[in-house]
Amino acid sequence: MLRHPEESPGKKRPLPVVAALDALLSVTFLVLAAYIGLYASGMSGKEGRDLVWFSLLLGSYGIWRGIRSVIRHRRRQEEG
Repeated sequence: MLRHPEESPGKKRPLPVVAALDALLSVTFLVLAAYIGLYASGMSGKEGRDLVWFSLLLGSYGIWRGIRSVIRHRRRQEEG
């Protein structure tokens, strides 16, 4: 990432766009997992069970991304 020449090297500018995109991506994973889970609940057999497991994994990845983004945002606030 490029810095303005007048800024000191240790000072980082806050990036609200990056934080918003991180949050949007986490929510996208959660919504997609919910949609797949609802679709899979109507199915029976092995395919339905596989889709339920996939939706659980996708949802947990979305939660993990959200937690990681919050931790990163708090770290940036403490440093800045």
